[in-house]
Amino acid sequence: MSDVFTNENEFMAVDDKRYIVLIIYDIVDNKSRNKMVKCLEGFGTRVQKSAFEAYLNKKRYEKLVYKASKIVNTEEDSLRIYLLANHTSVRSWGKGHTHVEDIIIF
Repeated sequence: MSDVFTNENEFMAVDDKRYIVLIIYDIVDNKSRNKMVKCLEGFGTRVQKSAFEAYLNKKRYEKLVYKASKIVNTEEDSLRIYLLANHTSVRSWGKGHTHVEDIIIF
């Protein structure tokens, strides 16, 4: 088990390290979708229409999870937040290829 998570069932950063976070959403309602975009712009960079990247410490990560989860309608929407750590690297090409930070976690 990695030191990134507090237990097997939760995605929780456990220290002051910063992590690359990938947020992907599919929200049906325009008003809710716009609220999600405004929320996520406060944490990271939009890399595609429904995808954001962020570079966050534990406190900011937890705030992101709390705020974004309040916007999504669990009956008809989808929200995925990936906490990338340890032997993760991110590579991209084309439009929007620049990441929040040019730091890759090894």
